[in-house]
This record gives sequence, C-alpha cells and structure tokens, in this order.
Amino acid sequence: MLLFVVKRTLRFIPILFSISILGFLLTAYMPGDPVKKILIARYGADYKNSALDSKQLQSSIYKELGLDKPLFYFSINSYNACDTLYKIQDFEQRKAMERLSDMYGCWENIETYFSTINFYIANHSNEKNTLVNLSQEYENKRILLLLSRVSSQNTSQGATLERLYANIVESKSLMGNYIPTINLNGFENQFNLWLFGNGHQRKGIIRGDFGSSLRTGEPIENFIWKKLGYSLELIFIAVSLAFLFAIPTGMRLTRTKSKHSQNMLNILIYLMYSIPGYLAATLLIFFFANTQSLYWFPESGLYPIGYHPSEHSYWSNLRIGMPYMILPILTYAISAFAFISKLTKNITAEELNFDYYKTALAKGLSAKEATRKHVLKNILIPLVTLFTQILPAAVGGTLIVELIFQYPGIGQV
Repeated sequence: MLLFVVKRTLRFIPILFSISILGFLLTAYMPGDPVKKILIARYGADYKNSALDSKQLQSSIYKELGLDKPLFYFSINSYNACDTLYKIQDFEQRKAMERLSDMYGCWENIETYFSTINFYIANHSNEKNTLVNLSQEYENKRILLLLSRVSSQNTSQGATLERLYANIVESKSLMGNYIPTINLNGFENQFNLWLFGNGHQRKGIIRGDFGSSLRTGEPIENFIWKKLGYSLELIFIAVSLAFLFAIPTGMRLTRTKSKHSQNMLNILIYLMYSIPGYLAATLLIFFFANTQSLYWFPESGLYPIGYHPSEHSYWSNLRIGMPYMILPILTYAISAFAFISKLTKNITAEELNFDYYKTALAKGLSAKEATRKHVLKNILIPLVTLFTQILPAAVGGTLIVELIFQYPGIGQV
C-alpha cells in the first residue's frame, strides 16, 4: 500500500510542475506592459501627467515583479537575438529592439543605435519627445520620418543616428535567425521566483504567496482566505443540500412505474441541469426578492446595513446572514441537484438487477424497504466520490453568481 501511494505521488509531481509552467506562461505572455497596468490600476490613467510618471517608480515596480530576470531556467533563441533583452525596462523599446533584430539581425549595430538614442535622452536633449518615440519604433518609414525631425532640430544628433540606422540596414543578415542557441540561466529567473520565491520579499506560490493586488499593492493572501471562507461555506451548504434531496429523488425515480410521471420528472431535471447559473440567479431574484412580486429574501449582500460581524460570534453571524444566503445556495444547488438525481437514478437502476435485491424481495420486503435497507448503502460509494467533482465545478462558478448577489466571496476579489 505504501509503495502504491509513493508511486502515485511521484507521478503527480511532474503533472503539477507542468500545470505550474502552463499557468506561469499564461500570465507571463499576457499582452501589454505589466508595469503600466499596475500604475493605471493604482493611480488611474492620468498618472502620466503627474510626478508618478518617473523612471525610478517604474524601475522599482519592474524589479518588484522580477521582470529584470530571465523567464525560465533556460532559453532557446536565434543566434541573432539578444539573450539579455529582459534587462531593457521600457516595454515599447524592448519590443522595437526585438523586432529590428528579427528584421535585420546584426545585434551589435542595433545595440549601438539604441544606446546612442538613450544617451541623448538621458542628457536632456531638446528633441527628447522625438527621441523617445524613435526608441520605440521599428517600422522603416516611421523611423526615417522621426530621424528627419531629429535632424531638423539638432543636425549633429540627427546625422549620427541616421548613420547608425543606415549601418543596421546595410548590415542586414538573417542567416542567424535560423541558427538556434541555448542559454542556461540558473535559478535566478522569473519562474523560480514565482514558484519558490527568493526567501525575502517573495515566498513563492508554493508557499501561499499569490502576489499583490494591482489596485492596492496589498498581498493577496491577506484577504483571499477570508473571502474564500465565505465562498466555501456557501458552496458546502449548497452541495450538501443537493445530496440530501437528490439521492431520495433519484431512488424515487427508479421506483416510479408511471411513464408519464417519469417523463415529467426527467424533463424537470434536465431543465434544472441545463439552466446556466446567472439565469437561475436572475430568475430567483425576480420571483423571490422583488418588491413588485414576492419579497421573501434580500436580493444582495450578506448582512444588513450597519451590521458588524466582527463584533458577534460565528453562529450569530450565520443566523443573521442565512436569509441573505438562501438564494445563492439555491442557485448553486439547482444544477447539482439535477446532476446527482440523474446519476442516482442510473446507479440505482443497475443495482436493482443484482441478485441480492431480488432475494430481499423474495423474503417479503417491499420494494421501498429493500431499496432503503440494501441498495442505498451500495449506491453511496460512487456518489461520495462525486462530491470531489461537483465541488470544483461549484467553485469555478462563483464569480458570476457572487457578482449578481454581491456576495463577499472569492468572486469579488
């Protein structure tokens, strides 16, 4: 048994590692500049017109995210490409350098060209805005136009940059684009930092460090666990109620002899299973939390306005918040109830063909008693394993449902 567990665990490790790589790459290759996204989220789109638009602030965020490190333990590039391009903090300039390298090769000339531009920018040239635009451009027509503007404002700088750009075009060599090179980056890379941390500011996702909020900069783990607790509480109650009512319903469907009753119940179950969560939530609010029809339950939130849950016990909070939880619980339970009922019906129908059930009937037990005493304990085994499938699906559907009901769970993060 121990050997079996060890083998299963060893098989699980590479799968988990592969999933972590996929998740990391999905975040790493999202379009746009992550530094600008953080600045916009924290300070608004007008940050460029304030003192926040500084190289020092952008550089600190860039290093905080670990973007000044290579992406992975190794990298595969073309011979013409630069293997330390990640050190360029300006997103647009980095993209321009990469595109020019793909178009012309000759990385040494490209590096000299951009170094000269950055030198002129750093020395507060009068053509700073034009030079900044030039450092972020890779299309030939646009580059020539910007170079002419620089020449009209500063002849010597324009002539130097025109000569350097001409060297790039004249030295075009694309053969290196088809020659792969492998670079080993060691453990100082973005993936290792993301997964294991650095032992100081970052603990790594494997130790519960999910990063910081784009909007506030606060560590996500400071508030994610509390909201996750609200969501899991809601989902656990909903799934438990679904099991509690779905198992007797499924067994009842098996014993129903009337074709008409079976068809009506099957239609109702399929309808409940097929209805999407957002539509079920909207219908429940319309019929049971509407002042124009039936206002039986509150339509949103978890507690009354002015109520402070931190001042009361858990059971008091649960009692006060239960009316607010009923509609979200029903939204989750409807689909789970239909799925479990249908599966219970199919499993029970198979069990009724076994000899132990026929023997129980032959000994004088009614169909209801034989099902309850003998069949029920046999169908519970596959149904319990179903809980591990329904729970993740319910967690995945929390976003829309909690947004509709304004429930303070993980969907509001």
